[in-house]
Amino acid sequence: MQQKKEASSSSSFARDAFAGQNTSDRPPLVGKEIQRLRQEHQLTLDELASKSGVSKSILSQIERDHSNPTLSTIWRISQALKQPLVDMLSSGEEKPRFEHLKVNQTPVVSSTDGKFVLKILGTLGTVSTLQWYEFKAEEGGILESESHGSGSLENLTLVSGKLLVISGTESRELISGETLRFLTDSPHRLESLGPEPAHGFMVNLLNSNESF
Repeated sequence: MQQKKEASSSSSFARDAFAGQNTSDRPPLVGKEIQRLRQEHQLTLDELASKSGVSKSILSQIERDHSNPTLSTIWRISQALKQPLVDMLSSGEEKPRFEHLKVNQTPVVSSTDGKFVLKILGTLGTVSTLQWYEFKAEEGGILESESHGSGSLENLTLVSGKLLVISGTESRELISGETLRFLTDSPHRLESLGPEPAHGFMVNLLNSNESF
């Protein structure tokens, strides 16, 4: 889901999205590390914005941990800083055989109003080519996205609820149990139609030139 529009929220990058989660143990925030790397490269916010394609205002919010950046946004910043994404967010320890994330350790991002929440299931190492998420959206929850680039494909499977999908000038309604695949080479939008919350899974193939 490259270039998913980040939320300008005051909540942290990894706030809990689902009821019953423990909020005392959150994934690490990334703002201070991004700021450290920017200063190490002697870049101003304006210069990093120009290099990454992420606006100065959003970069400022991310560095202060006042925004919920998507993995693809962080990836764009890491590319501008010429820093591998995994290295930027890892501690440098030897890679273990297993990565076991507890319920409250899986990072999430959400829309500004908190009505559309993405739980990040994919790995940092595949963010530039393959991304997958679990999503939950209240009635009226909206996720707006920019183009993912030529040849990109999004796969949605809806477990419950009802979802409106708009890609380019076309739209489809998705109901519980259905799967929809669509091109994401243009701006697109997901909206939960309610009244039941929309819950499902999303897999994005970026620049893959795959067909249906």
